[in-house]
Amino acid sequence: MLLNFHIPQYFNKKVRQEIGELYAHSAIANLALSIVMLFEPIFLYVVLDFTIPQILGFMALVYAIYAIFIPWGGKVASEYGYKHAMAMSVPLQILYWSMLIISKENHALVLVAAAAFGFQKTLYWPGFHSLMARYADRSQVGREFGVVYAIISISHILGPFFGGFISAKSGLTATFIIASIIYCCSIIPLFTAKEIFTPKAYSFKDTWALYKTYPKKFLGYLGFGEELLVLTIWPIFIYTIIKDFGKTGLVATVASLVAAVLALAVGKITDQYTKRVLIKIGAFFTALIWIARTVATNVWNTLAVDTLSRTSKEMHFIPISTVTYLRAEATHVVPYVVFFEQSLAIGKLLACLIGVLLFYATGSFMVLFILGALFSLLYMLI
Repeated sequence: MLLNFHIPQYFNKKVRQEIGELYAHSAIANLALSIVMLFEPIFLYVVLDFTIPQILGFMALVYAIYAIFIPWGGKVASEYGYKHAMAMSVPLQILYWSMLIISKENHALVLVAAAAFGFQKTLYWPGFHSLMARYADRSQVGREFGVVYAIISISHILGPFFGGFISAKSGLTATFIIASIIYCCSIIPLFTAKEIFTPKAYSFKDTWALYKTYPKKFLGYLGFGEELLVLTIWPIFIYTIIKDFGKTGLVATVASLVAAVLALAVGKITDQYTKRVLIKIGAFFTALIWIARTVATNVWNTLAVDTLSRTSKEMHFIPISTVTYLRAEATHVVPYVVFFEQSLAIGKLLACLIGVLLFYATGSFMVLFILGALFSLLYMLI
């Protein structure tokens, strides 16, 4: 079972129960998320008839709320427990999907959806990262997070295909409803055992001190602006080429299969070699893949680019996460986690705002791909 997860040939030590619970939660939650994640921007683009700048504006609102309120999320995680903060985020995720569905009748509700999504992130990610940083074994953090990433990738094997099939047969509304039901179940594994937690006071001044101590790392975390473009612009671009929900989901499914296998390998390598070198290599290849997206013109080369994209992401994201968890665990966990996530949110907000200006000026996806490449290079500063 995931709650007693252990691979003797892979791990040096048996993972703690809290990490096993996180694995089980991640498997269920990411199955639900992957069912709709690919289709959320497509929903805005096709069903609500949003333009690319409007979609980026929607995401800008999400990350503006997230960047401003994440210190509050860190305070909730510090005072009530990491698992409880994650549990509190579930209703907001459901509200986000519900408002998206209803917004077909009233577009103004998209603003409510964006706010719900921003506050969901505010509660969820400080709890998730703090839990990982607090309970992962220092000698195998890369492998333990590599397994999380592999679980996410495996979920993404099933989710996009399942979501594409439901969307094609029953519509996107049915897809959102099924994903909501599954997502509600994801919180159950986190509380198979009572959370043992000692409340700690958290003040944003502790995080602000980290901005002064690690200015280069702040700039490096801004690189996650490229992830925003991957999750928002790339699915829409795929859909404009394939124009079929089922085939769009199939492309993501096949690409995720390759990524799931490679995540375990990257996690092990991360524990064995210099993480900064791995981050630089991953950042360089991610930038190259962004340029390669400009030649995607059919199902096959789109599949190839998407597979390479997911692989290059692992090459930088797993080492970055490992370094982040090690630094957080070595200090007071929550201030560093808030520093990481707030920097990330600012990077994604900047990507949205710059993307709006560039697309208004050029009307070209290719310019956004170049923007993604430039953001990717910032990872080298971490």
